[in-house]
Amino acid sequence: MAEEIKLPPEEEPVLPPAEEAKLIDELRKMEYEPLLPIEKKLIGWSIGIGVVSLGFLVWVSYTFFPGGH
Repeated sequence: MAEEIKLPPEEEPVLPPAEEAKLIDELRKMEYEPLLPIEKKLIGWSIGIGVVSLGFLVWVSYTFFPGGH
C-alpha cells in the first residue's frame, strides 16, 4: 500500500496580532525618504553592469555556440 504524503502545517504568523498592529502603526507613521544621490548612482551602475553583462553573454553564445541558433 502506498503511504500517504503529509503536507507540512501552515506557517504560524511570526508576530502576535497585538505586535503586528503596533508594527503596522509604526510603518504608517514613517515619512517618505527619497533616495540619496549615491543610492541612485549605485542603482544606475548595477543596471548598466547587468545590461552590458547580458549583451556580452549573448555575444559569447552566438560566437562560440552557433549550433543552437
